[in-house]
Amino acid sequence: MSETRVLRDGTPAEVRRGNAPQLPGKGRNIPRFRLPRTRRPLPLLVLWVLAVLLALTSVPAQHAHAVNGSTSPCALQGRGTTVDEGQNTDYTQFLDPLGVKNVGVVYVDFPDVAGAGDVADYYNLLSPAADWVWNASYGKTGLSMRPMVNRWVRMPSASNAYGTSSPTYQQHTRYVTDALRAAADAGADLARYDLFYVVSTAHSQVSGSHTWYWTPTQPIVIKGTTVRWAVTFGTDMWHWGYKVAAHETAHVFGAPDLYAFSGDQHRYVGGWDVMGHVAGAAPQYFGWLSWKFGWTGDDQVVCVWQNRTQNTATLNGVEYVGGTKLLAVKTGTTTAYVAEARRKAHNDSGACSSGVVIYKVDTSVASGQGPVRVVPNPNAAAPPAGCGTLDMATWQPGQTFYDRAAGVQFTVRSADAYNSTVNAIKW
Repeated sequence: MSETRVLRDGTPAEVRRGNAPQLPGKGRNIPRFRLPRTRRPLPLLVLWVLAVLLALTSVPAQHAHAVNGSTSPCALQGRGTTVDEGQNTDYTQFLDPLGVKNVGVVYVDFPDVAGAGDVADYYNLLSPAADWVWNASYGKTGLSMRPMVNRWVRMPSASNAYGTSSPTYQQHTRYVTDALRAAADAGADLARYDLFYVVSTAHSQVSGSHTWYWTPTQPIVIKGTTVRWAVTFGTDMWHWGYKVAAHETAHVFGAPDLYAFSGDQHRYVGGWDVMGHVAGAAPQYFGWLSWKFGWTGDDQVVCVWQNRTQNTATLNGVEYVGGTKLLAVKTGTTTAYVAEARRKAHNDSGACSSGVVIYKVDTSVASGQGPVRVVPNPNAAAPPAGCGTLDMATWQPGQTFYDRAAGVQFTVRSADAYNSTVNAIKW
């Protein structure tokens, strides 16, 4: 990649001013992986034991496939080597989402800012992301997070030497290199890990969380190990919590930012999807991204791509395991309208509304410029406190959306606690 991906949802004012964030209390339990439930609890013991056994292996995961491999006519293509909504992600440039990923965690402090507090507090803040991603992926992606060195590791330069909130790619590369070299010098075996989390001490001037991708022509090689992917966490993690790890790790898998890089940050998707708003009310990844990552299969996507055709699908909420997840209407080489069911459950338990979310995908649109845009519902209820207009943009039985210019129509036929039945027409 030619640039660093930066979490730009807005650094809190107290962090920008450099005031010290407060550390949370100690002693929180670290959750194990568990899957979301459908109508009845699933027999998860065998699945969980398998995940733990996989996580204990010391060999990094291999690339399972070069690209997504979908054969659906609605599987839109992107550039592959950039973060976008295309299905053809290049998993030599990005980390393949499928399987258990060994994540090495290193805690860094600086000559100007010594480590603040117990490193276990930092681990406990981020570790619930593993459980969250496990649920979001329907048990297809595990993050086996392990401290590489269970203490503070001293960086060679002051905390303001690495670009603080918005580093250049060169500054970020130096930061990742210095941190992992220090960890290796302290005894860490970098070859055991697929991905690295570099966690800065609180009170440092490293305020932003960022994703780092390798450049194949100029890789970082430390003691014989090539470093390909890393996430660096700044002081903003104390504001966003563990979902900042879910957000940044999805970048490592090839996902773009869904919030706007300028203006009203949440005008494209509101609080839907953690890639849009880390603290949004309904942060479950969109079903389209789940399909891109291989968590949802072609057999769970109903595609309408020919003119003067229609199809009806019963969509199971994306928060649940199994069932049909997407009803997509292809409108161009890089565009489609998509309908999915959303419910106030599991990762979306705090959602502002339930129903059908309709959105437009354009794989040619860059990260931060609106590659996904939720369709507002003019008949939606007024948003309560803490919710925005797009957070209420779910479509209910008897309601119809149409785009005459694109020749697309969606009608919600019926709904129950878990499913919505939707008809789609392409003119």
